[in-house]
Amino acid sequence: MKKTLVALAVAATAVASTANAAVVYEQDGAKVELSGSFRAFLGKVGDGRGDLKNDDSRIYVKASQDLGNGLSAFAGYQIRFEEEAYKTKHRGSDSDFGDPTTRELYAGLKHADVGALSFGRQNTTGDDVLQDATYYRSGEYGILTTRSDKSVKFKSAEWNGFSFGADYLFGHSNTEVDPNVAGTTEYKNGYGLTAFYHYDFAEDNKLEFAAGYTQDNYDDVSYSNDSVGKNKAWLLHGSWTYGPLYLALNYGQYKNEVSDAYTQFRTGQRVEAGTKGRYAMVDARYQFSEPSAVFAQWERKDTRSEATGNTTEIANRYQVGVDYKLHKNVVTYAMYEQERIKDDAGTEKDNIYGVGLRVFF
Repeated sequence: MKKTLVALAVAATAVASTANAAVVYEQDGAKVELSGSFRAFLGKVGDGRGDLKNDDSRIYVKASQDLGNGLSAFAGYQIRFEEEAYKTKHRGSDSDFGDPTTRELYAGLKHADVGALSFGRQNTTGDDVLQDATYYRSGEYGILTTRSDKSVKFKSAEWNGFSFGADYLFGHSNTEVDPNVAGTTEYKNGYGLTAFYHYDFAEDNKLEFAAGYTQDNYDDVSYSNDSVGKNKAWLLHGSWTYGPLYLALNYGQYKNEVSDAYTQFRTGQRVEAGTKGRYAMVDARYQFSEPSAVFAQWERKDTRSEATGNTTEIANRYQVGVDYKLHKNVVTYAMYEQERIKDDAGTEKDNIYGVGLRVFF
């Protein structure tokens, strides 16, 4: 999802994240830009002791070549320092400041009046639907598929405030069956469709709408690539920006047929039943002074058994905070969040609080 809302000009992070790319090479229609950000959170998360966490710090390289007549070629490479990369100096430190990992690697063609077509590892157009204006753990429960290891992506140009997108995601290429291997679920393929619209009443008064649908399909590779199930989700977004105030509402539903369908299939009884649920998020931000803003977010996601209709889990998270822009490229913030997860065993509460720093370049 969008970690900062580009349309929210009053948000400090939006200013920083869109105005920093440094042109390191430009000649004969070719251009190479370098940008990135350091993102850290210092605080207490759940029952663990206080910790310093890497919050998706990144380095981004973008290149383009003008081909004339409004057509250009482009490529992108993004490095992140993923949580799974635990190569640390101190034993047991579980540092997520470890090895750099290729987050995005893609290339494509773009026409100014038509849109952009790209291939590779990249975010999907669904990543632009759930726009949010807070920081650490913002939009934690998002239900759309927002990135792919290998995909084809098209994002149209904008016509009178309207644009759309489409994605096709590739999965495993194995079509051979090993009878000695127990049922193994593999990603088969997926797709997504998105639409966007904004209407500007004035420079500081605008409405934005977005809609997205994604579907992921899975195989059981030990049963002749028979379909195991699907993940389906749709989401609607609407937001209003009026001067220093930003307010957004999001609602969607999802259906997961993978886990339960796979279990039944292994026992020889194929039942197309899984879980489904609803998702909602309210996002608000108020820029009460030039360098500072307050923000709040409420997010809810429930899970129900499709077979019985009973709700098996309800997750809620409430977040409030304040940020301060030290410089157009340096933002600090403090936040508090409470997460409540209710299931058959009772209600579990986690308190998350701390301070964060983002330095853009």
